[in-house]
Amino acid sequence: MQVKRFIKLFIPPIVFKIRNFLYNVWEKKSFVSTISKIDKRDDTLIVLGNGPSLTQTLEMYKKKIKLHDFIVVSHFCETAYYSELQPKYYLFADPSFFGDLDTYADWHKEKIGRCITSLVNNTKWDINLIVPNIAYGSKFIAKVSENSMIHPYYYNPVDMCHYEDDEKFKLWDKNLLGVPSQTCLNTCLWLGIFLRYKEVFLVGADTNWIELLHVDQKTNEVYTIDSHFYGQKRLTLYKNKEGTVPVKLYEELVSNAEAFKLYWELKAYADYAGVKVFNASEYSLIDAFERKRISDL
Repeated sequence: MQVKRFIKLFIPPIVFKIRNFLYNVWEKKSFVSTISKIDKRDDTLIVLGNGPSLTQTLEMYKKKIKLHDFIVVSHFCETAYYSELQPKYYLFADPSFFGDLDTYADWHKEKIGRCITSLVNNTKWDINLIVPNIAYGSKFIAKVSENSMIHPYYYNPVDMCHYEDDEKFKLWDKNLLGVPSQTCLNTCLWLGIFLRYKEVFLVGADTNWIELLHVDQKTNEVYTIDSHFYGQKRLTLYKNKEGTVPVKLYEELVSNAEAFKLYWELKAYADYAGVKVFNASEYSLIDAFERKRISDL
């Protein structure tokens, strides 16, 4: 213990940061990043969250959204809107998509399997699939690559250390570090800024988890009303993809707080990069971005 303290007195902190970085690159093989090769066709990116308010947005602005680059997330391919709108980007950030489905709880296995099948069967146009580099060589990539219209691009999600904003933003700009992905929308916003779209509009980002969080009054089970524009259901919250370790209420609240905090960090990153980010959701608890409407495009 005394030796470690002595070493830290004489070795600058940056040395430890470099050591951690190299460990993650070579030992964890986590530095594959190809998203800088993406060609954008527009100056505006629209991020479609899966919140309930997206229904209203699509009813009013569907034609306008199709005029711009836009990105969808998670289970969007299971809706009729997917084939109708034909998005340019599709992001999967949840690492459970890239694991061994045979080890998952039945409900989780069925949910992910259904999504993969829908993506493969319903994609009839060229689409850029944005996935973390842990997906590289996975069964997920092998399956979706059966459809030649799906083009995977990888990003580095590793967030190792705490940095001052300017230093962190430079690393985000090179994807040497990744944005913490409490939600897939965090990653979508980072991608829009990374690719230097002039404007990024966020819709369907209700982000109202705290309004939907409950504790069962008999069992103390923490659950949510999993609410999306394509439906809702009660969902017990677990820490692990196997569905065996229940979440504690304080843990879920801390996670929610971190996600909201990260939106403010992304706002600072957007300011640093000269990108305008607007929250154009019909309803949203995200307070970090200036409010606008898609009609302002």
